[in-house]
Amino acid sequence: MPMLSLTRIALLPLAVSLALSGCTAFPVYQPAANEPTVPLKVSGWGIITFKYCVIESDKSRQQLSIDDKTLTTSVPAGKPIMLNAYRASSGYQVVHYCNARLNFTPKAGNTYVLNSGMVGEGKCFVELVREDLSTDTGLVPEPSVEPGSC
Repeated sequence: MPMLSLTRIALLPLAVSLALSGCTAFPVYQPAANEPTVPLKVSGWGIITFKYCVIESDKSRQQLSIDDKTLTTSVPAGKPIMLNAYRASSGYQVVHYCNARLNFTPKAGNTYVLNSGMVGEGKCFVELVREDLSTDTGLVPEPSVEPGSC
């Protein structure tokens, strides 16, 4: 086995550790007492973060704490935000990770559903819809969704 392959194998645990901890170490979002929020139901797995679009710095990103039983969290209402779904998957001598992002403006009184996942080697997706129990499916497209670029 060439030395380069041995080096890759030896560095694999370090790469996994860095990918899982270094890239996802964000403060957990705690809304202020008077801050309006809306429910966000989460389907999929991984780390979900958000940042306000009016703040350019990635330092403003916060991790969303998802309730294990209801798979629900809250996001701030009334301001454009960017949601980011971070994924990491490891297999035999390889680690795949990716980020999928979208922007939208949560509106008070609505409930949103976020679905995300990994569809291939380092390829993932994120999609968002709004709950509307007057429809057959209980969901409708959210018109404010845009590609995550704020």
